[in-house]
Amino acid sequence: MTAHLVLILLIYGVGAAVVHLMYIRQAVQAYRYGEDAYALSTEHRATRYIVITSNNGDRVEWVIRSLSILAWLHRRPLHVTVLDDESIDDTLPILTRMMRYSHMDISVISSRFSSGNPVLPEPGGEKQVVIDLRKSNLLAEIPLVP
Repeated sequence: MTAHLVLILLIYGVGAAVVHLMYIRQAVQAYRYGEDAYALSTEHRATRYIVITSNNGDRVEWVIRSLSILAWLHRRPLHVTVLDDESIDDTLPILTRMMRYSHMDISVISSRFSSGNPVLPEPGGEKQVVIDLRKSNLLAEIPLVP
């Protein structure tokens, strides 16, 4: 019985070692060619979430934390640009507090947008997803599944 258990653990250990060696090999090859090992495929390229707010202190933390969990599950860095349309509630203090987390890249642009439509930043080789919290049907619009 003990021999069978040792054999099972040995096979599991060899399998895990092979997977890690293949990952290291891929990373070394990508480094030699000057590429990011994880961003080699298009589905793993960086995503910039653009969150548009206007007095949405009650929902903005939930959205940012949901995006953070999504980025963690997919092993992607989280890049969020928040376009704030002159909020007078606690939206900006919440975002300021969340900017302290080291695993989140959050930038906040606060100004009055002309006719309620902000000019979106240019994509720099990354996919952009726009989340407009000013709309009332929030849950149906948030793309939490890429």
